[in-house]
Amino acid sequence: MRRVPRISALLLLLPLAAARAQDAPTLVLSAGVFDTAAWTGDKGDFEAIEAGVALHGTPRVWGVGPWGGIAANDDGAFWISLGVRRPFALRRCWHAGPAWAVAYYDRGDGKDLGHEIEFHTGLEIFCRGDSGRSLGIEFYHLSNAGLSDVNPGVNSLVVTYGIPLGR
Repeated sequence: MRRVPRISALLLLLPLAAARAQDAPTLVLSAGVFDTAAWTGDKGDFEAIEAGVALHGTPRVWGVGPWGGIAANDDGAFWISLGVRRPFALRRCWHAGPAWAVAYYDRGDGKDLGHEIEFHTGLEIFCRGDSGRSLGIEFYHLSNAGLSDVNPGVNSLVVTYGIPLGR
């Protein structure tokens, strides 16, 4: 029974570890592939190059922090996202965590995702150096979650580069 207090103490310290993972707001630049399913030929030829910029806010309660961003692809589509993320400190410089957001999507000449409202769910793995700058990779899914009969969704794979602000 002595394990219960130790486990409880560990669970209470998890938010502190996450807060150290990102103690300053960070400007994050990203670039990669929009709609990786096109690689397999399963969903047509919609693969596009995407680029984006986001602001990751300082984690607050239980290590969860706000984030918002805008991205676009070379098919003329763009999306604006606002949500939350939860980075976890792993070993040495490594961190990983999920992100969720609601997004406004304008397809331009790109893929029809079925609705202007989309949901972003993703996972990022990154290494943060002593300067606070980070380099990572994020895999995310963008989908309207059934708000429309048309809901193909897309998977994106991007490289991320984070620059701390106000350090």
